[in-house]
Amino acid sequence: MKRISIGTLALAIGLYATPALHAQAQPTEGIRFGFGAGPTLPIGNFGDVDKMGYHVLGALQLPISQSPVHLRIDVLYGQTSHDVGSGSTTLFGAAVSALYHLGDRHASARPYILGGLGLYNVDAGGATQSKIAYGFGGGLLFGLSGLNAFVEARYMSVQTSGSSLTFVPITVGLMFK
Repeated sequence: MKRISIGTLALAIGLYATPALHAQAQPTEGIRFGFGAGPTLPIGNFGDVDKMGYHVLGALQLPISQSPVHLRIDVLYGQTSHDVGSGSTTLFGAAVSALYHLGDRHASARPYILGGLGLYNVDAGGATQSKIAYGFGGGLLFGLSGLNAFVEARYMSVQTSGSSLTFVPITVGLMFK
C-alpha cells in the first residue's frame, strides 16, 4: 500500500511540474557558450599505455537558421597518466562539429548527436605531434534551475604518425546564452 501511495505522489508531482518545465527558457535556442569537465578514457592502443585522465572543455554553439542543426566549436585540454613509470600524455585541441538536436524543439530536455573534424596536439612526454582529428558522439542538453546543463560522450581519434590515438571524453557542463 505504501508503494502505491509513493507512486501516486511521484506521478502527481511530475504532472504538476511539467508545465513549469515547459515554460523555462528552451536550452537549444540561440547562440550558446559553455564549459565542462570530466574523465578522459583512453581506448585501443592508447588505453594499453595510459590510464584514465581528465579534461576540461570550452564550447561555442551557433544555430544555423531555424533548423535543429547547430555549428559547434570546442576546445579541449586533457591529460592522462602512463600505466608504466612516470609521465603523462597531454591532449590539446579544437574541433568544429555539426550538432543535430533530436526531439521537440520546445522540450526542456533535448538529446543531440554531433560529429566533426579538428586539430589536436598530443604530447606523450617529449614526442609532440599536431595532427588532424575526428570525433562523433551524443549528449543531452537540459534546463536546470534557470541554467542549461549538458552531459555528453564522444569518440575522438587523433591521426598520429603510424597509427591513431583514440579516447572518449565524458563531459558534464553548463551552457549560457
